[in-house]
Amino acid sequence: MPTPPAPDKSQDALLLRRPTAKVRRLLFWGLSIGWTLLLIWGLGWNLSQVREDVLELARAQARTFADQILIYRHWSAGHGGVYVEVSSKTPPNPYLEEVFERDVLTPSGRLLTLVNPAYMMREIFALEQEMLGLSGRITALRPVNPDNAPDSWERQALADLSAGATESYMVESRAGGEVLRLMRPLLMDAECLSCHAQHGYALGELRGGLSTLVDLQSLWAVGRAHRFGMAGGAGLLWLVGLGGLTVGCRHWARQEYQRLQAEESLRYLVQYDNLTGLANQSQFLAKLDLFLDRDRPQQATVAVVLVDLASFRKINNALGRVQGDHLLQTVAQRLRVAVGEQGWPFYFGNGVFALLLPFLKQPPEAGALARYTLEELARPCLLDQCELHLAAHCGIAVAPDDGNTAVELLQHAEIALQEAKGSGDALCYFSRALGVAAWEGVQLETELRRALENGELYLHYQPQYDMDGQSLIGSEALARWRHPIRGELAPESFIPLAESTGLIVPLGAKVLHMVCRQIAQWRAAGLVVPPVAVNLAAEQFRRPELVAEVQALLLETGISGSSLVLEVTESVLMHDIAQAMHTMQALKELGVRLALDDFGTGYSSLSYLKNLPLDCLKIDRSFVNDLPGDSDSAAIVAAIVGLGRSLGLATLAEGVNSSEQYAFLRELGCRGFQGFYFSRPLVAEDFAAGFHRRDQPAS
Repeated sequence: MPTPPAPDKSQDALLLRRPTAKVRRLLFWGLSIGWTLLLIWGLGWNLSQVREDVLELARAQARTFADQILIYRHWSAGHGGVYVEVSSKTPPNPYLEEVFERDVLTPSGRLLTLVNPAYMMREIFALEQEMLGLSGRITALRPVNPDNAPDSWERQALADLSAGATESYMVESRAGGEVLRLMRPLLMDAECLSCHAQHGYALGELRGGLSTLVDLQSLWAVGRAHRFGMAGGAGLLWLVGLGGLTVGCRHWARQEYQRLQAEESLRYLVQYDNLTGLANQSQFLAKLDLFLDRDRPQQATVAVVLVDLASFRKINNALGRVQGDHLLQTVAQRLRVAVGEQGWPFYFGNGVFALLLPFLKQPPEAGALARYTLEELARPCLLDQCELHLAAHCGIAVAPDDGNTAVELLQHAEIALQEAKGSGDALCYFSRALGVAAWEGVQLETELRRALENGELYLHYQPQYDMDGQSLIGSEALARWRHPIRGELAPESFIPLAESTGLIVPLGAKVLHMVCRQIAQWRAAGLVVPPVAVNLAAEQFRRPELVAEVQALLLETGISGSSLVLEVTESVLMHDIAQAMHTMQALKELGVRLALDDFGTGYSSLSYLKNLPLDCLKIDRSFVNDLPGDSDSAAIVAAIVGLGRSLGLATLAEGVNSSEQYAFLRELGCRGFQGFYFSRPLVAEDFAAGFHRRDQPAS
C-alpha cells in the first residue's frame, strides 16, 4: 500500500535532484582536460613562433652581412680592384696572371699586387669569421677558382635563384650546433665584365651566389629564455584556469540547485495548499484517475468523500483569518489521522476537503469512515481562547457504481454533498435520483436564463382589500413562468433556483420593469390603478444601483413613485441596517412606498424598526394559517397589529383564506387583507376589470 504523499518541505526530494558529486567531478575533469589541451596547443604554437622568430632574426643578420659585403664588392669592382703590398698573407693571385699589371713595383721598391673583388671578399670573410663569428663564401656557376665550386646545398640554392628566388636558406646541424646558411644572388655587373666576360657571362646574368652563415647558438639562448617565460606564464594561467573552473563548477552547481529549488517551490505551490500541506484538486483528480485506470486492486472499491465545514465561514469572519487558518490546519491534521493508511486527504479551498479512499472492500466502509471523520471534526477545537465545535457535511460517491472517471465521481460527490447540506443530514451517498434531480436543476437554470431573454415570464396580480373587504387598496405582483414544455410554473418552482444561481437579480429587475410598464398601460387607458407591490430579493435590495434603476424606470414609464410598493424582508434589513436605512430613505424621496414583508419571522430590533421609513407591516401567512384557533398565533398577530398601530404603520395580512380568519383579523384592527378568501391571483386583464375609470365614481 502506498504511503500518503506528505508535502516535501524537508528538501529531501530536491536534494535527490541536485547535481551529484560524481556529476560535478565529471564536469570538472572534462573541462580541466579541455583547458589543459587548449593551453598545450597554445603553448606549442607560441614555442613554434619563438623558433620562427629566432630564425627570422638569424636571416636578418645574414642579410645584413651579405648586404655589407655586396656594397663593398660593388665599390671594389667599380675601381677595378685594389693594390696591396705583397706578403705571405697576400701573395699574388695566380688566377690573375693574364691580367696586365697584376704586379707593380713602386719607386720606393715596394712590390704591390692587384686584389680583385672576389679575393677581397674571401679575405673579409676570413676576418668576419675570426672577429664576429660570421662567415660566408662566394659560389660560382662556372667557377674559375675550384674553391668557389658549390656544394650540394649551394647547387640547390643556385637552382632556386636561377628560378627567380631572391634568396634561399637552410638550418644545418654541425659539430658546434645549428647554423643558418643563406644565399643571395650575385649578378653580372658592368664593372665585372672586364674580368668575367671571357667566361661567357652577360650583363645582369646570374653568375653565382653570396652565401652567409650565422651561428644559431646565441640566438637559441635568447629563444630559450622566451620559452621559459612562456612556459611559466602558461603554467600560471593553467593554475588560474583550474581555480576558475573550480569556482565556476561550484557556482553552476549552486545555480542549478537554486533553479531546481525554484522549480520545486513552484511545483509545490501548483500541486499543494501551502497552508494545510495537503495536495489540491488537480492532484486529487490526477491520483484518482491513476487508481481508476490501472492501480485499483481487484475487487477493491474506490470512494470519494467531500467534506464541507459548514461553520468555517462564520468562524473565519468572527475570529479573523489568522484563527481561520489555524482551524484549517487543525482540520487537516485530524483528517490525516482519521483516514490513516486507507487513503489520502486533499484540500480544495473555501473550507472544502476531499478524501480519496482507494482500498475499501465494500461501499459501506466509506460511510463508516466518513462518520468517524465527522466525529473527529466534532471534537472541541480551542481557538483564541474560544472552544469551538465544528459542524460538517459529507457527500460520498463510489466507483464504479457512481462513475468511472475522476471528474464524474467528483461531480457526483458534490451532488451528494449539496443534498446533505440542503437536507441537514451529516452525510449522503450519491444516487441516480440525486443525479437526475441535479441535472434537472442545471437544465432548469439554463431554461430560466432563456425565459428571461424570450419573454416567457408574465405576472399575476393578487388583489388587496381594506377592512371592509370591499374596496381594492392595492395588489401584489407575482411572477409566473409559461414554460414551452413544462407548462405553467408557480414561483416556488423557480424562485429558489433563481436565488441560488444569482438569477434573482435580473429576474427581479424584469418583474419591476413589467409592473411599471403595466401600470403605465392601465393609466393610459384611463383606469385608476391602486399601488402595486413588488418583492425585492436580498441581492437586489443590496445593489448600490437600485435607487438609480428605480428612478430611471419611473421616468421611462412616466408613472409616479406612489404607484409602487416595494417589499423587503426583515433579514434583508438587519444584514446592514445603516445601508438599508440609506437605501430606504432614498426610495422614499422618489415617492415609493415601503412594506416589511413576512413580519414576525425574522429578528427585527424594535429600536431600529421605529426609525425605518416604512409604510406597512405585512403579517406572514404562517401566523394566519392557524387563526383563530391557535392561541400562540393569535397572540403574535395581535401584537403585530398593536405594534403597527403604535408606530403609525398600516398592517396587511397575507394568506387570508377563510371567513373566520378575516373576521378575527378585522376585529383585531388589521387594515388590509390578501388571500384566496377574497381573490386568487389574476392575470392583468382580469385584475383590471375591477378598476374604475377616472370619470366614474368608485363603487
